[in-house]
Amino acid sequence: MARRKTTTKTKSAAQAKSCETPLPQAIQWCLWVMSGGLWLFITTALVSFDAADWPSHLVAVHNSDVSNLCGATGAWFAYWAYRLLGLSVWVAVIGAGIWFVMRASGRRPSHPGLRLAGLFVVAIALSGLHALIFPNWGLIAGAPAGLLAHAATNGLVPLFSTFGSMLILLAVMLIGAIIAADEFVLGLPRRIVELCGTENRARQSRKSGMLSSLWSRPERSQPATAGGPAVLEPDEEVLDGEYDDDDYEDEDEGYEDEYEYVDGEEEDEEEYEDDEEEEEDEEYDEDEYEEEEQPKLSMSQLRDKIAKLPLRMANRKTQLATDQDIQREDYEGYTFPSVELLTEPEDDFSKQAEATVRRQAESLVKSLDVYGIEGSVVGIDSGPTVTLFSVELEPGTKVSKLNAISRDLARSLRAQNIRIVPTMAGKTAVGIEVPNEKREKVRMRELISSGAAEGMVLPMFLGKDSSGEPLVADLTRMPHVLIAGTTGSGKSVCINTVIMSWLFMKRPDELKMILVDPKMVELSQFGEIPHLACPVITETGKAAASLQWAVNKMEERYELLREAGVRDLPSYNNIPWEEKKEIFNPATEMDEAKIPRKLPYIVFVIDELADLMMSAKEVEQHIVRIAQKARAVGIHLILATQRPQANVVTGLIKSNMPCRMSFKVASGMDSRIVLDTKGAELLLGHGDMMMVTPQNAEPCRVQGTLVDDAETRKVVRFLKDVAGPTFERSLIQVRPEGAAGGQDPKERDPLFDEAVRIIIESGRGSVSLVQRRLSIGYSRASRLVDQMGMAGILGEHKGSKAREVLISMDDWERMQAMESGDSQELVYDDDPDGLDGPVPDEDDGDYLR
Repeated sequence: MARRKTTTKTKSAAQAKSCETPLPQAIQWCLWVMSGGLWLFITTALVSFDAADWPSHLVAVHNSDVSNLCGATGAWFAYWAYRLLGLSVWVAVIGAGIWFVMRASGRRPSHPGLRLAGLFVVAIALSGLHALIFPNWGLIAGAPAGLLAHAATNGLVPLFSTFGSMLILLAVMLIGAIIAADEFVLGLPRRIVELCGTENRARQSRKSGMLSSLWSRPERSQPATAGGPAVLEPDEEVLDGEYDDDDYEDEDEGYEDEYEYVDGEEEDEEEYEDDEEEEEDEEYDEDEYEEEEQPKLSMSQLRDKIAKLPLRMANRKTQLATDQDIQREDYEGYTFPSVELLTEPEDDFSKQAEATVRRQAESLVKSLDVYGIEGSVVGIDSGPTVTLFSVELEPGTKVSKLNAISRDLARSLRAQNIRIVPTMAGKTAVGIEVPNEKREKVRMRELISSGAAEGMVLPMFLGKDSSGEPLVADLTRMPHVLIAGTTGSGKSVCINTVIMSWLFMKRPDELKMILVDPKMVELSQFGEIPHLACPVITETGKAAASLQWAVNKMEERYELLREAGVRDLPSYNNIPWEEKKEIFNPATEMDEAKIPRKLPYIVFVIDELADLMMSAKEVEQHIVRIAQKARAVGIHLILATQRPQANVVTGLIKSNMPCRMSFKVASGMDSRIVLDTKGAELLLGHGDMMMVTPQNAEPCRVQGTLVDDAETRKVVRFLKDVAGPTFERSLIQVRPEGAAGGQDPKERDPLFDEAVRIIIESGRGSVSLVQRRLSIGYSRASRLVDQMGMAGILGEHKGSKAREVLISMDDWERMQAMESGDSQELVYDDDPDGLDGPVPDEDDGDYLR
């Protein structure tokens, strides 16, 4: 995985943004101070209430000077608070104080309005009970419990009597308490039971310890007789097999002391000391046993412990980069697409998910306890799709017990499924991956802004890992990729993401792509980008022939590198042009034009490997040869399949694909074929994948980047206006094995050019159309259509249907220019391989237009 770097401009922008963030924080603190001051004001007014202050009705003459510490306003508020609710008004005041304390400690109670209403219900019910039990006790005469309480009791007592009214008010108070503090009220009985049970267990353990010590000490103090071996009682220490090295050393010392001492009294004294040491060891073991029987954490203690755990969230506030911040080698006459064409990432995802993640941690610990597994959560890594909980198991607990209850844990956590990670590098804890309730959509613009692609040759913005870190990989270090996944799992979106990554980072003279799309709908949207070496291939026969072309190209490039005296493609491209001329020593200008100035990278993207493997036997051989040798000459493969079966992903192909990605697959066997381990069958789909790389053999959980069709259309439309595709002539003319070969342009029919224009304009490769428009016979029209098929203009025969037109009018004009030698683009007539042809100088502003 690439290291995360940040450019100077990005840092300065982030600093500027950080200077603006304190404004809402300051407003929030102002609100806190105002709320706290209001609470103190109300509390002080209630405490300093005087019945002689205005507007009290209890006295005829009020105090000349208000005695309430909060003045006339405080006296008025305190009077009416006690007048309406009586002393029960303190329930609402104390509840508000508890809420302030919880917020200050970092806990955020949910539904504050509803809980405040619950507090008032408790206050009213409590004031009603006050009126029934102590009708004449209170601060204000006439209605000591408050006017609301007297109104309630006057309506309830005639209908339900005093006792029945008390039951109703108790029920109402309990309902209000549940609304105000549901977790505390509902968990109170269990806490009382746990507290009583803990005391009983401690008392029983102390009694059993005393009885066992009284029972075992006299027997163990008996010395062994000389007439026979000592009888060893099967006590708990021996049955458990808890022998220590110290015990063996004590025994050896005892035997040595037996041979050292001759006096019997000294022997008895040594044995007595040994017995005392054994008794002390036994008492120590009993203390350890009592420590293991410590009471379990209560809900509040568990919640406090989890609240203090470090939590790594997926979404961090990333400063979005501009086009000037992206490290791309500019080229006069070519314009890269702007990042403004991409969708912006989601904001504030981590704040929304933090409370949910900590609640899941509490549920996980409780679920493990229910199934008899002792463990505690020691770390939380929340990613865009799943959250990885690091669970420290008690010594002696096997991971197989977790695997056995994985389905039950998923049901307890209300999750679709969970995945157990038995080992994590550098940790003794076990990982449990739990799906998030809300998944983050990873956008390419955020990954480009991360700066992780700096220094990479062919960067791929794949997504985010389980810790929320950007995952950007360099294809030249892979150097080939295998992608597997069922329909709807995100496989095709991943391929689109890889292609889009290169459209933003590489120029057409640096990278050429060959797209194979038997489905005819997945990659057709890239049919007009300038990075294509040929039109999108939809026929499996021609795809197999193009792989053969790649093998031949690989051998040609190796010969070129051998003559230049370098080992790989970057080394050749770094040789200055003058030095290249000295190495190859061209005799004429024509020979000099044949020397490639730079070699572009060539990437094969095959969307469905299974169809290709079934079409021809030599496909596997070509793929294996390219995967074994082509990395040094800049030719790479990206293979995708829906069926990762043994007859599709063969052993030879898999062994030469060290980078493998698996989206959701149908079974654990398919997961083993791709990743060498199970787990991909438990993925969630929609971009959730597992990935192994040459740098990390352990599968890494990743949420793939989402690039929707609207973003793709914007980028393709932009690049179409910047430059058109420059096809490789030899690749266009490649024919499937067994088909007729190409034809010399000089041997073509004189009406060939006119017939091609008619076919392209109509969009149908029909013999009758050519016959009718050119007013020629059927045989000649059929021969013209066959010549177009040999030239790569038309597809194969499809029964009675017209042939498919493979190129556009612009493509045909470029082909004519290449054949005539008048092209001003990358392809030169004297260079049979346009991909290795010389590139124009930087002063040429008409690049690829």
